[in-house]
Amino acid sequence: MSDTPETETFETGAPGTEPGEAPPSSWDLACEELARCRRRYRRQGLPLAAIGGTHIAGGLASAASGAMVLLSLGVGLGAAAGAYAYAHQRGGRWSRTYAAVAAASSAGWQTAATTVADPTGPVMVGVLWVGGAALALPWWWRHAEPDLDVTAELAEPDVAPTAPAPIPPTGIDPRVMTWGRHLGAKGKALAGSSLADMVDFAYGWKTTVELPIGHHWHEILAAQKAILSVYDLPDGRVFPEAIPGASVRKARLTVLTSDPLERVTYWTGPGLDPVAGTCPLMTTADGELLGFRFWWPGAGACHALISGINGSGKSKILDLLIAEANASDRMIPWLIDGGGTSKWLDRLPTAVGTPAGARRLLTYALRVMDARRPLIRRGDADSLDPTPDLPLISIVIDEAHKLLMSDDETDNTDIRRMCERLAQEGRKFAIQLILATQVPSAAQLGGSTVLRDQLKVGAVVGLRVAESTSGNMITSGAPMPEPLHHLPAVFPDGSPTKGLGYMLTGRMIRSRSLLIEDPRSQPVTVTRLDPASAAVPVPDLQADEPGTDHPAQTSAGPTSPLRPAVATGDTEATRRVEQALHDGTPGDVPALMRATGLSMGQVRRALAARN
Repeated sequence: MSDTPETETFETGAPGTEPGEAPPSSWDLACEELARCRRRYRRQGLPLAAIGGTHIAGGLASAASGAMVLLSLGVGLGAAAGAYAYAHQRGGRWSRTYAAVAAASSAGWQTAATTVADPTGPVMVGVLWVGGAALALPWWWRHAEPDLDVTAELAEPDVAPTAPAPIPPTGIDPRVMTWGRHLGAKGKALAGSSLADMVDFAYGWKTTVELPIGHHWHEILAAQKAILSVYDLPDGRVFPEAIPGASVRKARLTVLTSDPLERVTYWTGPGLDPVAGTCPLMTTADGELLGFRFWWPGAGACHALISGINGSGKSKILDLLIAEANASDRMIPWLIDGGGTSKWLDRLPTAVGTPAGARRLLTYALRVMDARRPLIRRGDADSLDPTPDLPLISIVIDEAHKLLMSDDETDNTDIRRMCERLAQEGRKFAIQLILATQVPSAAQLGGSTVLRDQLKVGAVVGLRVAESTSGNMITSGAPMPEPLHHLPAVFPDGSPTKGLGYMLTGRMIRSRSLLIEDPRSQPVTVTRLDPASAAVPVPDLQADEPGTDHPAQTSAGPTSPLRPAVATGDTEATRRVEQALHDGTPGDVPALMRATGLSMGQVRRALAARN
């Protein structure tokens, strides 16, 4: 009895045999090789089989007598007709025409064989085989390439999921073969389609899909589930996109074999491009950086709408945008936080966290906008481009629905109207609105379709939502690879998917926002307003009650972009309202607030005193 442990002995055999199993015999190997050749060269052998079958059918018919002649001939002609019917059903025009000629030739030879004395003589046999070989030449030319040897594909390869698939000796990528067999074949999801220009990258591969004439690339979106199944992938790994300038029959297809978005990509510092007016915001699934647009060069500010449920990452995106604006000498961030929890509230010079503060800040923004009007009238451009001497004012409103919606106890109509006016006119005067809300419905924007439409033509970021209707509200009608409510809440490793979504005004591919690790660690820089804006009186944004203002200060000072307004009692407020009405200002409260810089309570008291 040996002392050697059994685990140290291994029995080896021929490839494909289990340990301890006897190797296959020479006969088995020969049969296996014959079967392999039959599989590879079955198309090339079909004409020879058809000629041989015709020869046998004709010989049997000529050797028979009586009714057996008709029976034998009927079987042979039926076989020829069946072959033609099969090609007519599954083939194209070329296949149908070729099958008709071949079937007619076979039927003709069989019929002739029953009328001659010696159908197996050299003349008839020569006509059959020489004519059949000539007729087979187009078939052999078209099918000169043998079929792939898929024997090796049956074994599970021990390679990493991201390793590119090996290219077979024929030069045809197996992924192309898989597409043609399971997606592009007749009766499949994308019948008649083909792949071209396949390129591997770190996380998967890209290719161009071409559909037949009369089809649109949107059909690929509808076939996403089939594509995922064919390539044995999880959800969220296939992304069709239109190719700019190309035919609608073509689309770029990105297929991920691994998901790079599971890893957090951190914001490494300011990345604003002052020429383009953009900064990096999101990383796509194939590694591209998508930019957020603050302004269009020569066309003014670009408003923005960010949507997503609690925990989807809206506030993280706003943190990054505020950090970018704060670090630039061409922008000033003003913050209105409807939830009152932002880490920037106690750090930015211009930040409020209450509805009363929002009213003061928006009123001030409208007065700054009006103060900048003469700059356009005196210049040649139709809008103001941000510069160090005239910075873009980026008004960020988080939890906007809490400030815009009205109910029986709270009337926020004035806030909604001020936001509408800024959205409609602020672009030209380098004033931007960035709104973040859970559901981008008109109801959550104070019932204002005007506000929603103005924001949707700017930069739009859609994060995870709870219902399909919520996701549809933020899209502009362009098809998406997946609905926003299908985005997962966690990745397979259990980590949250904060920042996962789509830049709906960029590439339609799943992306994830960069993460600013600690907004409190970012230094706050002060950007001075232009002289026209700095001359506008500024209310005390932190006053406890509307209408409480600080004493006058004659200079904005070198370290603050704002300066307090003149103290206004009821007499002064009444005087301002009288003057505004005399100058033609409409008599409604919001208009008078914009014209005078007074709070809602001051305007209402002044109107009551006037009446």
